[in-house]
Amino acid sequence: MEVSLFNHRTVFMHLAAVVLLLPLAATAHAQGRSTTFAVTRSAGDLRTADQIIDTMIRERTLVVRSVERDALLPDRVHERLDQFMSGVRVVGGDLRRQTAPDGTVSVFGTLHTELTLDLTPRLAGDAVRAAIASAAGGEATGPDPELVILPLSDGYHLAYRGQAIAGLEILNVFVDANSGGPLQQFSDFISDVGKGTGAYGDLKKVSAKAMSGTFVTDDVLRPTDITTYDMKGNLTRLLSILNVQTAVAASDIASDTDNDWTDSTVVDAHVYAGWYYDYLVKRLGRRGTDNNDLRMAVFTHPVRLADLGSAVPAVVGQYYLNAFECNTCGPNGRGAVVFGEGAPRNTVIPGVEVKPFSAALDVVAHELTHGVTGHSAGLNGFQYSEAGALNEAFSDMFGAATAFFYLPPGNAPMQASYLGGKDLSVPSGALGRSLSNPRSTGDPDHYTQRFVGGDPHYNSTIASHAFYLAIEGGRNATSGLSVQGVGAANREQIEKAFFRALTSLMPSSSTFALTRAATIQAARDLYGAGSAAEGAVTQAWDAVGVQPRTLPTAALLPNPAIPSTAVCTGLANPHWLLGVTTSAGSSSLRVTQWALDFFDHTGALQDHEMFSGTAFAQAFNQCGPGNANVMAQTDACSTFCVDLRGDTNGAAQVTFNAVDASGQPIVFSSPRIALLPR
Repeated sequence: MEVSLFNHRTVFMHLAAVVLLLPLAATAHAQGRSTTFAVTRSAGDLRTADQIIDTMIRERTLVVRSVERDALLPDRVHERLDQFMSGVRVVGGDLRRQTAPDGTVSVFGTLHTELTLDLTPRLAGDAVRAAIASAAGGEATGPDPELVILPLSDGYHLAYRGQAIAGLEILNVFVDANSGGPLQQFSDFISDVGKGTGAYGDLKKVSAKAMSGTFVTDDVLRPTDITTYDMKGNLTRLLSILNVQTAVAASDIASDTDNDWTDSTVVDAHVYAGWYYDYLVKRLGRRGTDNNDLRMAVFTHPVRLADLGSAVPAVVGQYYLNAFECNTCGPNGRGAVVFGEGAPRNTVIPGVEVKPFSAALDVVAHELTHGVTGHSAGLNGFQYSEAGALNEAFSDMFGAATAFFYLPPGNAPMQASYLGGKDLSVPSGALGRSLSNPRSTGDPDHYTQRFVGGDPHYNSTIASHAFYLAIEGGRNATSGLSVQGVGAANREQIEKAFFRALTSLMPSSSTFALTRAATIQAARDLYGAGSAAEGAVTQAWDAVGVQPRTLPTAALLPNPAIPSTAVCTGLANPHWLLGVTTSAGSSSLRVTQWALDFFDHTGALQDHEMFSGTAFAQAFNQCGPGNANVMAQTDACSTFCVDLRGDTNGAAQVTFNAVDASGQPIVFSSPRIALLPR
């Protein structure tokens, strides 16, 4: 038996997403206590929660960021509150409080207490921006960096948060406020009526405006302006616009001389953005991505198909085979969506043509939903977290929901289905994630199959499958549990419950468990306790294995992002690249030792490999700084290579021994997983 701990810089590609795993600096950190609130009238002590919140508001340790009236229940009001310590914001320390005329209805979020952090930074001025630039390997940009308290899995760090331009994207960067060392980073990229033809030859009405003897894709018929730009393959200019270094010009807007549009990429992008806006208003009562009719800036043709053969892999991945949204990019730094150019048949995938990424209505809606999330729950935090996966999940949910709102159900192009992005390829469905059967696209359908240390798109199907089950009903393949869905005729109930949870109830640091509580509460608010919608949502989360996060759990699975042959050397064949995630519940943990058990093809124990707490700190650094301590409600994860001494199949399991915050010993294990030849 060989076990090789795997820890190196890796690029992951998964359906139009690039995720970079970066080494984290070992820096001094302070301890504290995190408390997660999922308090409702049916569960928890709302009076105590109110007292805590009101006291902290008076002390200015909680600051009301916004107060909004509920679009679906006008008698309800939602407060969003941010936590501060002596004027320094605590990242992820935010609450959502829902009130009705007769008092508080629910409180969701996380607070951090008993912090002992010294809030005097040693870095200042130009040294901060230099540290951010160095950490990103690029150029610092954007507003002045913000001094924050950053909770990571090993404790609390005084940090600066800023932005940097690195290669083809904008990064949000956290550096240690004393040493300048890197702590964490993630990408910021999550009329008159004419007619035009889409990518599938379908005739569409194009909301255009006459200007200077021509027509441009600037929609002025809707309350929000929707402007679609044609960058004509000028990637350098696009990057300068996205980085807010260059202003857009009238000549950047897509144009047509006779209002009979033949550029299908522009037609699809512009029309589908308008359809998405209409879906938000008509179905959910929301006025655009920010609920205040913020302009939608849509960019097409970032590159030229003719240049595909000479493009470097990073450009291919980001601007040919991708679509993305960026909340701080584009005109006036107010947000932008970019749709990749696609690829001709056989140039990237044998036998497959990749359409321009605006060709699929659900993909356009997916990207614009990222804008909704950024302006509400704000789940655009670290990609290596459950919040990052939830960000992708909600975009998949409302990508599908928008398609079902406009298109007939079916598996052909221009029909709505639960296979996200099926219209991106010919033959249809060669790309995508399945909400109805995640296993069919190589994605997890159950919480025990999560891997936090990789691409957040991968874990997203745990939540989006719950959304599907709550609508359509059915049986989860892993748990075997059945769900009585509300039925396709009542899909509006589940859409409203999940959307209301996202935009009104959920905080930025949401976990799967907190999302379970918030969506159940939203269904109860809208349709009543004991309603079919509440029951369907509850059963769906049960079926995918998401429960209140009180006890520690572990998950183990073959790493889905890259083949083992790419990184595992010196091992017997076959061998596997395994991802492992350990998650703390309501108590912080100190891991004292951990073990990997391997079983041969008969099920007999083949090896029992023991590791120390020190080895845990060294190995588990993919979604945190690497430490034997794991804070409450956080995760630690790692990847390693294994073989079975030449045995062609078998199984594996990981077990952790830890001590909780009260000093009590705890033992917990992952499910035993099968290791099968690929």
